[in-house]
Amino acid sequence: MNVMSGGGGDHLLLTRILRQARARRSASDIPGFTETFGVTGARGITQAQTAQLAGVSRRWYSALESGRRANYSDAFLSAVRRILDLDPDEWDIVHRIARGRAPDSASVSLLDRQVPPALLALVEQSPTWGIYLSDHRWDVLAYNEKVQEYFPWMTGRINVVEWVLTWPAARVQLVNWQEDWALPTIAALRVNAEQWPHDVRLQEVIETVRSDARARRLWNASNLPTVSYPPSSSPRRLYLPRRGGREFAVRIVALTPMEMPSCRLIAITPAELIPAE
Repeated sequence: MNVMSGGGGDHLLLTRILRQARARRSASDIPGFTETFGVTGARGITQAQTAQLAGVSRRWYSALESGRRANYSDAFLSAVRRILDLDPDEWDIVHRIARGRAPDSASVSLLDRQVPPALLALVEQSPTWGIYLSDHRWDVLAYNEKVQEYFPWMTGRINVVEWVLTWPAARVQLVNWQEDWALPTIAALRVNAEQWPHDVRLQEVIETVRSDARARRLWNASNLPTVSYPPSSSPRRLYLPRRGGREFAVRIVALTPMEMPSCRLIAITPAELIPAE
């Protein structure tokens, strides 16, 4: 159905994505912007400018950004994508919410699937960096010994977001817990909740998270990031066991195994491997 989805906080998520995309957009990177509006040194573009570049009225674009129901065409949405340079995750969310199309979750039921032997060996036998594999619910499917140097709790079938968001130990170990760890994690959880609204196990994870008072307050935070994966360009700090209170900076590299496209292969690497810019 070609209408805006009306359930939950979908419209808020769409609004946040589009507003942040406009704010970060460099006008000089948009074909035709200078010719239309002249030279500007400020970063970010307005609703009116976005609408004009997309060939619609400001009122029509504002309706989209506000999350109002309307008959938005694919051509219009594609123009918005191009103008705002939405990344694949952002585009998937915007298009799905605006067009009212739910993802096909029937084919995605990985909790009961075996990890392919070669992928399992890659994870468990990698000796250098901490690696783990989790599904779209953040249930850990496989991990190596090295990752336990960072996260000793990673034993058995643990859930990553439940640990990050609800365990008191995580709030101690993860430096700047709220800004660097909790808010990005909740943002990713909300994206997956929208993608798999009928996944019973994922709903259980969300219920566990929302039952925690601090995590529940952050659930509707206005400054949630829009990306659904940890950016490797932004190091995060944490305390490591048995290291005398010293902070360590790490980069989290997130990969998608093609055999299990709803899963994430996460590598934890020391931040100093990449020279600071």
